[in-house]
Amino acid sequence: MATTPDTTHGQRTLGTSLRAVREARRLSLAEVADAAGISASFLSLVENDRNDITIGRLVRLIEFYGISITDLLPGKAASGYPEVVASSERKLVHSPSEGIDVFLLTADTQRRTMMPMLLEFAPGARLAEFGRHEGEEWVHVLEGELRLELEGAEPRLLEAGDSAYYPAERPHLFSNGSDTQSLSLICVDTPPTI
Repeated sequence: MATTPDTTHGQRTLGTSLRAVREARRLSLAEVADAAGISASFLSLVENDRNDITIGRLVRLIEFYGISITDLLPGKAASGYPEVVASSERKLVHSPSEGIDVFLLTADTQRRTMMPMLLEFAPGARLAEFGRHEGEEWVHVLEGELRLELEGAEPRLLEAGDSAYYPAERPHLFSNGSDTQSLSLICVDTPPTI
C-alpha cells in the first residue's frame, strides 16, 4: 500500500510515516512485526518504501500503535463544521498488490463515530485477507459487482444500487465480482477502524 505523494519532493509516504511512529515509540522492527503478525524484514521493506502492504496488515499495524490512518497520511485536518472534503483533497490508501484504492471521505477519523470510505477495485481485485473489527459495517455498491463473503454464510453478489449491513466482528471479505469491470462502493464503519 503506497500513498500518492512523491518522496523526491520531501513529502512523507505511508512507509516513512510508519517508521516515524515506530521510532517515536522506541520499538524495534522485531517487536512491531511480532505484535502485528508480519516479518521484520517485510516491515523494513514497507518502511523504506520498497514494498507494498495489504490493507489487512496495515489495519493490524494501526491497531497495534493505537492510531488512526489519518495520522499516517498527509493532508489537512478538519477545521470546523460543516466539514467539507473536496474530491481533490481526499486521503488515499493505495494497495497496488490488491488492486484497491480506499479514499477517506472525512478529514480525520479520530473524533468520529463512523468512518465513510469510497473503495475502488480494479477488475478481479480482492482483499488479501478477511477483515474483522469491532462495531458494524454498511456497504453500498455504486458501480460494478461486489462479492461479499461473511464467515458462516453463503457469499452474496451485490450489484449497483444494492446495500448490505452486518456486524463487523464477523470475518468479512470484499472482492470484485467481475474480471472485466471496475467496482466502486461506499463503506461505512462504526466506530472507525483505520
